[in-house]
Amino acid sequence: MTEKDAKLLIEEMQSVKKLLVLQLLGSGFKQKQIALILGISEATMSRMLPKGLFAGSSKNGIKLGATVEE
Repeated sequence: MTEKDAKLLIEEMQSVKKLLVLQLLGSGFKQKQIALILGISEATMSRMLPKGLFAGSSKNGIKLGATVEE
């Protein structure tokens, strides 16, 4: 495996981990629980989340993973 292949594989695995985190959050897990499951600190967990993910969520009643009905 070349160094380029290794970097691409690492990037892909990081993306998969981020998707897993978002799925777990959407299922009702707390950040602290997810950090424990993944063996990372809560600070690292917070940095993995997209900025603004929860901005205005309590104000507007938006839930992660909720669908928008027309």
